Amino acid sequence: MRSAQPVDRFVADRRARWARLADLVARAAGRVARLEADDVLELGRLYRATTSDLAIARRDFPRDVVTERLNDLVAAAHALVYSEAPTSPRRLRRLVTAEVPATVRANLPFTGAAALLLFGPWLLAYVVSLVAPEVALSSMSEALREHLAERRPGTEIPAGARPIAGPLIILNNVQVSVVAFAGGMTAGLLTAWVLVANGIVLGTTFAVLQQVGGAGYLLEFILGHGALELSAIVLSGGAGLHLAWAILRPGERSRRDALRLASAQALRTVGLVVVVLGVAGLIEANVSPTTAPAAVKAAVGLVTGVFLWGYILAGGRGTPGRLSAT
Repeated sequence: MRSAQPVDRFVADRRARWARLADLVARAAGRVARLEADDVLELGRLYRATTSDLAIARRDFPRDVVTERLNDLVAAAHALVYSEAPTSPRRLRRLVTAEVPATVRANLPFTGAAALLLFGPWLLAYVVSLVAPEVALSSMSEALREHLAERRPGTEIPAGARPIAGPLIILNNVQVSVVAFAGGMTAGLLTAWVLVANGIVLGTTFAVLQQVGGAGYLLEFILGHGALELSAIVLSGGAGLHLAWAILRPGERSRRDALRLASAQALRTVGLVVVVLGVAGLIEANVSPTTAPAAVKAAVGLVTGVFLWGYILAGGRGTPGRLSAT
């Protein structure tokens, strides 16, 4: 086990360099053209040196907060050093194929925490509702229970309403995800509430329908779009928790700078979430409510889920000049 002294010495020897790099990044405000020529040269030099510092920190102090903060600083500097015209094809290609998945990977600890806040209450509410069914039944009107129990595959959304239902579903899901993300500005309290509340509702609903014989039909309905929709919720929740962490633990930066850096990274995750929810909404409106076999719906859910997480976990790995935090 390493002592705290090597970390302290590591930071003390490099603190001035990191502070200067952070100052240049803040002054550039996203555009390297705002810096003087000498500052641009210094930015490149400090970026290269700090990238080496990050490599050492990851090797020697992988779980220390200094590594996390250094990772954010290098990511912000990287965006300046390798900046191009926002709409250039090469810039957009690198953003989609490398920077977005790498950013989401860097945010995975927060995504994992969001998953616990969603699925933990889901499981707890499900178990409690089975143990105390009267409590679960009282949370839902008798008319609603009967309506849900009577639903069968292919009847959830009438065929004539599906062209309209798709955009409405997408809009509703995007609103939930935006609230989960923006809730990070409340130090994570709103984000946590959105995740926990949705988990409780889902767990209770499954338990109630199991008691009246409708859980299987609900499960079949969500097979096609569930993987994408639930992934989008935890990704947006993780982005919100990242903002909260920057507010609560800004490290050696000012809270404003820490929040700005976290926001730039979290917004990339939210951009991915919007695309994912668009696809999920189309599936939910046009595949999930049909009479297609459950195996077909499960295959759609499996393929789209594997594609999404394959993109997140493998996208951009090995790309020259790529950073895991960009």
